[in-house]
Amino acid sequence: MISLRCLGPIEVSVDGSDAPPELLWRKNLALLVYLARSPRGRSREHLVGILWPDKEDTKARHSLNEALRVLRRVVGDGLSTEGDNVRLEPGLVTVDLDRLQDLPSATLGQRFLEGFSVAEAPEFENWITAERTAIEAEQLRVLSAKAERALAEGAASRAAEIAEGGLRLSPNDETCARLAMRAYALGGRRSLALETFDRLTRALQDLGVAPDAATRSLVGRIRAERISPAAPAAASPTQSRAPLAGQARAQLAELTRMWTTALQGSARAAVLFGDPGTGKTLLGEELAARARLDGAVVARVRPSDGEAARETWAAILRGGLAAAELSGAPPAALAALTGLDPDIAVRFPAARGIQPLPVREGLLAAIHAVAEARPVMIFVDDAHRAAPEVVEGVAMLVERSKDLPVCLVVAAARSVSPAVDALAERIGRDLSGMVLATALLNERDLDELVGSVFPQFDESQRLRLVRRVLSDTAGNPFLAVQLVHAVRDGLNLPVAGTAAWPAALRTLDDTRPGDLPQSVSAAFRLRFRQLSEPAQLALGAVAVLGDGAAPEVLGRATELESTKLDQALDELEWTRWLIADARGYTFVARIAGEVVLADMVTGGQQRRIRERAGKR
Repeated sequence: MISLRCLGPIEVSVDGSDAPPELLWRKNLALLVYLARSPRGRSREHLVGILWPDKEDTKARHSLNEALRVLRRVVGDGLSTEGDNVRLEPGLVTVDLDRLQDLPSATLGQRFLEGFSVAEAPEFENWITAERTAIEAEQLRVLSAKAERALAEGAASRAAEIAEGGLRLSPNDETCARLAMRAYALGGRRSLALETFDRLTRALQDLGVAPDAATRSLVGRIRAERISPAAPAAASPTQSRAPLAGQARAQLAELTRMWTTALQGSARAAVLFGDPGTGKTLLGEELAARARLDGAVVARVRPSDGEAARETWAAILRGGLAAAELSGAPPAALAALTGLDPDIAVRFPAARGIQPLPVREGLLAAIHAVAEARPVMIFVDDAHRAAPEVVEGVAMLVERSKDLPVCLVVAAARSVSPAVDALAERIGRDLSGMVLATALLNERDLDELVGSVFPQFDESQRLRLVRRVLSDTAGNPFLAVQLVHAVRDGLNLPVAGTAAWPAALRTLDDTRPGDLPQSVSAAFRLRFRQLSEPAQLALGAVAVLGDGAAPEVLGRATELESTKLDQALDELEWTRWLIADARGYTFVARIAGEVVLADMVTGGQQRRIRERAGKR
């Protein structure tokens, strides 16, 4: 059995061992590759003409026979030379080109027969050029599909690497360029996304053309909006983003497909059920970033316990819906919104002196008007804390907007809010969409996570870490990811305790810092120390001041100048400590804030933060 690697520098092995030296002589190797890519075989006359055109006929046929003799010594009866036709028996030679889909992305990004040529055989060189063009097109198709899949599963960094492989093959390929731009934007690397566009533009200019409308539209959105939290300017491996783990990758792909359907003018709703720390918020945030990249108006809100419906409606409006497209809303709807955001009356004078609609009706009419101009996504996180009227209202939005690009995502704990449970029951009946349940990680999920973070580990090393992580986190994705990444960054795991976590019938929201295993608390402390000093100050201030800390309040509390504070908050969002909405910044997981407050901010610091913020 001969194995041929044709992408990149050519490699040949025979039955798993090095090929004999005479098989590697340039024309013998050229004959092998040419026959391997010619399953029906070739005539002797054709082979002579393509590889020995510079020789007179008798000498050329002798050279062909010598090359076939070398090849027969390796493959025996696998070489068929009946009559004038020469061919290799099926299955005798395996070629990497026959399984492009299964090849690593790094291999796919290499050229066919790189560095290989037969200078005195111009027809063979022409064949290489033609094959290279056809194979490159297939490589780009496969690389694009792999990058799309990585993006759909939330792996923006991997998607960017794959797409860049395609651009190395073909710097003017707009599909790969757009995928790289999307991946960089979703990963908070806007400068790299814009740099990719500039590289593409220069490559196309050499051909006398310009980027197409889809590419120009994408770069315009990237320039105009912050798609995802900005990565720190000098982000290191110790500041890597927490990845999606376990079934969350497949769930994000499902949500992305649902969003694509909604974009086509078919309103959709998704309900994400799950315990704290199992990834509901992360899924919603990932989908919201994709919606922004598609030019959508995105409004995100996280209600607090006991919050009045009016407060939540105001947060939804200020969280992204106060867009220019509101101008298309009926004056009575705009008049209703002035009570939620006084700036509406300033921006839209037609709303003044008009009898307003009820607040909910006005907001729904306004959202409907925006959706007639641009796609709209509403993300209600922790919806079990919202007033029932809010959940019922956003469900009504989807019901009234069936032919518009509207998407509603509701994340909640199951069986806590009757209104959310009722919404979930309607999906598939009179509302289109999906209901997903996030879950704890099992041993297989953790093995995959550990393997991706520690590719150098053997099976026994992986298994030891997997079992420890499973024991200390009970498979909670949020805690498991923190712990695995902390071990990668140098955390020496403390001796395992004897108490089980979590306690019976307890969730992450019921946990206090002292209840966490020592390893998890140590992981949080290590992550905190890896932050820049301004980010540590800002994070401590949010822990002291509580949910919804506004940037202006954080500025006073930390005494950071605005540019440094913005960079610190971007860093905290990118590293997934915090999330932001119209009201301010909140910890992704409440327990993380409590650990910071208990272990990383002294009593004196807490007092000074409150004093500077004007809070007692």
